[in-house]
Amino acid sequence: MSDQPQYPSYPGSDDPEGQQPPPPPGQQPTPPGYGQAPPAYGQQQPPPPPGYGQQPYGQPAYGQPAYGQPAYGQPAYGQQPYGYGYAPAPRTNQKALWGMILGIVSIVFCYLGLIIGPAGIILSVLGRKDIKRSNGAETGEGMATAGLITGVVGTLVQASIITLLVLSEVYNW
Repeated sequence: MSDQPQYPSYPGSDDPEGQQPPPPPGQQPTPPGYGQAPPAYGQQQPPPPPGYGQQPYGQPAYGQPAYGQPAYGQPAYGQQPYGYGYAPAPRTNQKALWGMILGIVSIVFCYLGLIIGPAGIILSVLGRKDIKRSNGAETGEGMATAGLITGVVGTLVQASIITLLVLSEVYNW
């Protein structure tokens, strides 16, 4: 016995010491560790066993549709696709946005409320109608409401200021 530890032999290795006799003249040496002779001419080698998580060769994967059938989640011919990704985000109605901007401007800036206030009111009302007709594709209901309220307030404030100025000139208050 030798002082070196004994290692297990691998399939196809005939010599546990790792020393093989030289091949006879005219033959190629067999590579170590392969374990199988190549198939004879005309014979077919069997396919290797499937790896982890792979389907055996020639068998369809689970859930794979038959030929000509749509895959799961795919629309059939002539149908609309469904179930793909997220729905598009609703966009903000521009009439509601501009109605709110004009309503705020009608309150903040003097002498513009009587001109800009009604424009803000009209845009806000049209924006609310568009939002209700869009069935959730557009948002901005709160902006339209804010534009309507600020437009009315701006118009009334400017109308009351102009009324007071005219009355003060007429009656010399």
